[in-house]
Amino acid sequence: LSFQAGGVVKYLKVKEGDQVKAGQTLAVLDQDSLLASLTSARGALAQAQANYNKVAAGSSAEQIKVQEKAVAAAQVFYNNYLSQLAAARQTTGASISQARSALDDLLSLSASADNKRSAIAVTIAKQLILVKTNLDTESQILNDSDLKDTFSSGNSAALNNFIGAKLKVQPLLDLADDSLAAAQISKSDANLDRSINDAIDVLNQNIRALNYCFLALSNSIAGAKFSQSRLDTYKADINTALVDENSGISSIKSSRQALTDAITAAANSLTNEELSASQQINSIQGQINSAKAAWEQAEALLLQLKAKARPSDIDAAKADILSAQGQVASAQSAIADATLSAPADGTITSVDIKSGELAAAQKEVIVLQDVNNLHLEADISEANVAAVKPGQSVDVTFDALGPERHFTAAVRTINPASTVISGVVNFKITASLAKVGEIKPGMTANLIILTAEKNGVLAVPSRAIINQSGKQSVRLIDDPLKKTYHEAEVRTGLAADGGLTEIISGLKEGQEIVVYIKQ
Repeated sequence: LSFQAGGVVKYLKVKEGDQVKAGQTLAVLDQDSLLASLTSARGALAQAQANYNKVAAGSSAEQIKVQEKAVAAAQVFYNNYLSQLAAARQTTGASISQARSALDDLLSLSASADNKRSAIAVTIAKQLILVKTNLDTESQILNDSDLKDTFSSGNSAALNNFIGAKLKVQPLLDLADDSLAAAQISKSDANLDRSINDAIDVLNQNIRALNYCFLALSNSIAGAKFSQSRLDTYKADINTALVDENSGISSIKSSRQALTDAITAAANSLTNEELSASQQINSIQGQINSAKAAWEQAEALLLQLKAKARPSDIDAAKADILSAQGQVASAQSAIADATLSAPADGTITSVDIKSGELAAAQKEVIVLQDVNNLHLEADISEANVAAVKPGQSVDVTFDALGPERHFTAAVRTINPASTVISGVVNFKITASLAKVGEIKPGMTANLIILTAEKNGVLAVPSRAIINQSGKQSVRLIDDPLKKTYHEAEVRTGLAADGGLTEIISGLKEGQEIVVYIKQ
């Protein structure tokens, strides 16, 4: 037995071994909240009854006046939200327009639109001027007659590499000038990126030349014509040029990244403004819809108050009464579910709860058994169930009473529904059992069902029978001394316990047969 609802056990009125009668209260859950729910349901019923009386009587002048004020207030709310919507559209429209203008300026190729695209061109031009200035310095060093005799005397390869690298700078510089001119005319992304790449190429090439120049200077020797201080000045100039041109590459990349970041930020700002506008307008529109619905509902209610009670209104009020009555009945049912009663006469064999404990719904807490009317249950495999019939005799032993004590039972029912146990299909049977005081519910029983019986029959060991080509035969011995035999066809009958099979024809009592041949 189990409670239909969960809760704390307040009263437990039975213990194991008690005899109870049908309908007797066994245990009760705490019903304080359920009683409160019942009181609330009764209040709802009273309210529904009062509402019915009110509908039947019709509305008063005071009620109509109050509802007229409610209609006017609902209309004011609706108009206010319409004004809020117009203001929100104007405000958000201005913000979106401003954000779109900022993005358009960044995307515009016009020189007056913004300074970021122009800034890229200015940065590139500045770096190209720097390259030209540094080229002049390199030429000055290369053409210095005082340095000529000792220039890179310690590493002639450095001088050759310097001259070769410097010769490659001017073509790249010319290309960079052309692409810069195109970018200054049209500051498209393609033109700017081409100019950036060409400028970086010429800077990188001149950096190589400067590095070779510095290496050549480091391998030069000061003398009477060319002092050490002049050599150090050249090296310092080249080192400064290297720093400036490396910094120039970073400046160009940074100016391009600044444009990319600005465009991304402006696009995100436009998206956010559009999303914010959509959310604001949708929110206000939702409030408008709600206000309009409230206004319409208030007007409808006013019309309803002014109208006489309709049959449908009276029917609805009656339906509310029925619904409230159902709530009362539901609350009463919940109280009944918190009470556990005996469904029949019997003996309490298990109590799994205590007062104060939390009982779960549908969980077994008390076992009530009719210990005076016991029966046996067993699972029969599908291979054997066809041989079992109601009324068949059953020999029963109990583990608790020992194998030497046998009891007689009879098959009573065979359940037509199967169950699968360990992958085997089984069918449950029940068998009647006479009342014996020593037999208790839940004992383990061993059943032997007698499905067929024959006396005085001819039988042989089952393993002596050969099944071949749809026929059955046994090896009949011809000469007991020589142990010669031939196969004799037989017809079999009942397969019995103990490994024996009935022979209906084909053999006679006393004949010697082969049971087993060792290979």
